[in-house]
Amino acid sequence: MAEIVRMPKLGLTMTEGTIIKWLKKEGEEVKQGEPLLEIQTDKVNLEEEAPASGILRKILTPEGSVVAVGQEIAIIGGESEPLPEIGKQTGAEVEEVEVEPELPAPAPQPGEKVKASPAAKRVAREYGVDLRLVTPTGPDGRVVEKDVLEYVESRKVKATPVARKIAEEKGVDLSQIGKPEGERITKQDVLEALKSASLEPQEEYRVIPWAGMRKIISDKMAKVKAEVPHFYLTLEVDMGKVLELREKLAPKIQELNGVKLSINDILIKAAARALAEYPMVNSSAGEEGIVVKNRINIGLAVALENGLIVPVVKDADKKGLAQISKETAELIKKAREGRLLPDDYCGGTFTISNLGMYDIEEFSAIINAPESAILAVGKIAKKPVVVEDEIVVRPMMKLTLSCDHRVIDGALGAKFLRRIKQLLEDPIEMLL
Repeated sequence: MAEIVRMPKLGLTMTEGTIIKWLKKEGEEVKQGEPLLEIQTDKVNLEEEAPASGILRKILTPEGSVVAVGQEIAIIGGESEPLPEIGKQTGAEVEEVEVEPELPAPAPQPGEKVKASPAAKRVAREYGVDLRLVTPTGPDGRVVEKDVLEYVESRKVKATPVARKIAEEKGVDLSQIGKPEGERITKQDVLEALKSASLEPQEEYRVIPWAGMRKIISDKMAKVKAEVPHFYLTLEVDMGKVLELREKLAPKIQELNGVKLSINDILIKAAARALAEYPMVNSSAGEEGIVVKNRINIGLAVALENGLIVPVVKDADKKGLAQISKETAELIKKAREGRLLPDDYCGGTFTISNLGMYDIEEFSAIINAPESAILAVGKIAKKPVVVEDEIVVRPMMKLTLSCDHRVIDGALGAKFLRRIKQLLEDPIEMLL
């Protein structure tokens, strides 16, 4: 029996996905468990496996399509068996409508973002073509390589090699430079075009549409900030002993795991120990009451080019520094390569966000709901402090704890944060 392939739900918050690439063509044989297509979710890009073996009889949604979770995207079946009627598999009625012939999408208006394939962008750069002038024929109004080549052919111009080089570097469309038929465009013509362009009024702004990960972050942060009553606690920690400990342990962990022991690894260990002692911080506000989590799963915020993701170290309280450092290194690498699986970033009970590497001294983070607290970490900086009535220079770091006041009171938050400070200033204790 033919199998309908549907857009899978790859995360708790996923409502739709974008088909990046089909890894099989119509008519090709596929085996169950074999990669079938690449999907972009709100968080990561993933390869989706074929749910059954057979022939890829029909691709229902082309590359570049944005598809709702559960929607039919392909059919796998025997070579000669009849195809199922799409839309009737779930008992839903299908309305018959007259389908108009598909026409090329209109060219984008000035200031509108141009959607184009990588190959189209490369060819446009080579020929100095403004993509806004090309009529797209690809899926969802995307300019594809063929569109650019056809545009170039229709607007073929003669130009000197130097003129072409300058036009390519400066993004000048040679076809827009007026020249009598038969004459070649010269370097001077391109420079004059650049001069004229610089005198034209510039657009005051551009709009980047809410989409993908950025849209999810926007919606979630606005909702959390509006619905969760935050309060903040800040203190300074003397990181001298932590730095000494890292210097001693780093070579051994490097030899054992092949990764460097980081300050984040030690922070995760300290937070896990403190959460075990103050379980109410390791909880969330539910509809019927406070939900205290039995597992301590600590997320570490990782900045990406288009947003932020929080991979999670599961059962951090049961792991040593060597295991934590190995897992965080693997998770961060997978996050930056877009290879995280839903299990890698789901199930967190507490989050750490460190901006110290950006020279930030302190900041207040928004709670990663449904968690009840998040620890914001600043840079380690040498400062004069008073120790036993003497002024000495010590490596100090500021920690700010954001708390959900529905679950955590000020005294509880203060005790928890103070405990983290104690563990960092005497790190041998958390290793026992």
